[in-house]
Amino acid sequence: MREVGATATLTRVIFELSEAEARAALDVIPGLTWEPIDRDRLPAVAAFYAECEAYDDNPERKSLAGLQEFWDSPRSRPEEDTLVGSDAEGRIVAVGWSGCNRVVTEKRGVRLGGAVRPDSRNQGIGRAVLRWEMAHGLEWDRATRRDGYGPLVMSLFAPVGQADVRDLAERHGLTVERYFFEMALTLRDPLPVPNVAGVRLVDWDEERGEEVHATVDAAFRDHWGHVDRTPEMWAEAVTAQAFRPEWSVLAVEEDTGAVVGAALNCAYEQDWEATGVREGYTDELAVASTHRGRGIASALLRESMRRFATSGMEMATLGVDAANPSGALRLYTGLGYEPRAETCVHQLTRAGNQ
Repeated sequence: MREVGATATLTRVIFELSEAEARAALDVIPGLTWEPIDRDRLPAVAAFYAECEAYDDNPERKSLAGLQEFWDSPRSRPEEDTLVGSDAEGRIVAVGWSGCNRVVTEKRGVRLGGAVRPDSRNQGIGRAVLRWEMAHGLEWDRATRRDGYGPLVMSLFAPVGQADVRDLAERHGLTVERYFFEMALTLRDPLPVPNVAGVRLVDWDEERGEEVHATVDAAFRDHWGHVDRTPEMWAEAVTAQAFRPEWSVLAVEEDTGAVVGAALNCAYEQDWEATGVREGYTDELAVASTHRGRGIASALLRESMRRFATSGMEMATLGVDAANPSGALRLYTGLGYEPRAETCVHQLTRAGNQ
């Protein structure tokens, strides 16, 4: 009970802490100077994250291209949402990343993505970084909130085994809300692609992007944490460096010509460097709720596997919510996917009137 009370007290302190106070606490850390991340430093930031993610055995790795895409997005405000702490030699010691989603109002999302170099941990830097990230998210929400906006949701993703970050998150009121499995299947002999009565599988079609967007978002509305994406967010996803249109597959209803499912596939080459294995990743697998139970999802995955193998990939991979309501985990294990890593999501939700 004492630990619960201490956490609640600390959470109240976080809500009362101004961003200016949190920023001042960073400035008094000996030997470090702080400034927003400049685009020219992104290669160094990418290398910093790679070192941290390798040490923490993180199943998802950041890439320089991904950081640059974030930077260049008109939705981003890196000059407001990021800080980098450097030592006297210019070496990056810590990054504070409090990504505020400024275009979705149903839930006001803030992604907490800070990190500290492994050899500089246990010195209070991570605590100060997290407090700044949370104070920044809270202050942004207070300053920009309007009537009708949904709750503020601050999220921190961490490998299940990263005990230091998970403990830090818990002590700051970020409780575990969900677990996700990373799953993999070795592409020895790709499974045959079955025919689905009344449905045909076709290539990705950029001209149908708006329809696919609507189908995918509708299919995920019964999933935890989902919010519909704006057209700009969707466009960024399907033009990203990692997206592979030649691997992606659409399911089209023969009678109506409507898109009723999709497998959107990606190549996260920074993960290949970490694992030593070339992988095709199914980033989104969606089937319209009116067409589930007909084998469409299985057909989409099998066709994706075939395309991965044809391109020289060694494994098919994907991520899944451990409590997915659609039975996705059973589908994946039935096809031969096996869990290889587990990530948890810590969150703190604050109603708009608080």
